[in-house]
Amino acid sequence: MGKPFLTIEEQIELLERRGVSRTEGERCALMREGYYSIINGYKEPFLEPVVTKDDLSDRYKGGTSFDDIFALFTFDRSLRALTFRNLIKAEATARTAIAYTFASAHRAQDAYLLQESYCSEQEYLEYNRSNNSYADELSGLTSILKRTRDKSDSDFISHYRNAHGSVPIWVLCNALTFGNIQHFFNLMKPNEKASVCKMIAESTGRKGSKLLGYFDVDEARVSLEVLVKFRNLCAHDERLYCAHVGARKNVGYSKMIWMLERFLTEEEFYGFLRDVTDLVKNYLEVNASGAHLLDDLGFPEMLSKMQQRIDAH
Repeated sequence: MGKPFLTIEEQIELLERRGVSRTEGERCALMREGYYSIINGYKEPFLEPVVTKDDLSDRYKGGTSFDDIFALFTFDRSLRALTFRNLIKAEATARTAIAYTFASAHRAQDAYLLQESYCSEQEYLEYNRSNNSYADELSGLTSILKRTRDKSDSDFISHYRNAHGSVPIWVLCNALTFGNIQHFFNLMKPNEKASVCKMIAESTGRKGSKLLGYFDVDEARVSLEVLVKFRNLCAHDERLYCAHVGARKNVGYSKMIWMLERFLTEEEFYGFLRDVTDLVKNYLEVNASGAHLLDDLGFPEMLSKMQQRIDAH
């Protein structure tokens, strides 16, 4: 049986019957953001799980107000905006290093369409530990590259296509998604992957650093996969604060932060840490009901580690 349409007032009355007290800005918030986005996305920490399960209907903890749920909603939106700003910096770092390294090693026009420009299947299987097929990933990538070269209506792509008869990889890469870039890295030759890692370490000022001077290729593979998934969560306005990605859903926000560090300069990274720390602290100061939630999600431990790094810096 489908869900019936409810007016704004009916939505508020439904929440009241389930134990959520009315607040002054509730009506306007529901009109602007929608019941589904706010309530269905952020109700979980405020529910009484046993009662909800027994009644087969949501029942909220005593004292829960609409403002409690909406505060978590707005906190997550701020966290997404902050995180996205830094993830696109990481994306640019990876994109540039990959395009530069590939172009340096493969000078022929449209070399990015040739199978011999990429790793062998054996090299792929030794490096790639997912269930992806070498043939599928390679054909998928080259199809995207060819289609982008031939069909894209981006000004910079069409200019090179019309003026020069071809589109070099360092131009073409700017029309690719972060996910495309990740697949490109997966398919590069082993020595070129290593060169990408060295360039990232050097471009972010990490080369020679005892802490982050050496960037392992396998670490880069895992990090790129995680960063792409978190970037997509942010871009698609999905719930972030409790998101877990990976085949086993074992990488949460706090783990992602330390993967992101590799792709940012020290100044950028420590600025990001300070911003996240301030955002979480401000949320906890204003929303006491959120303390248990953040504790369950490991935010205090994350903040403690962040603060140690900030103090050391």
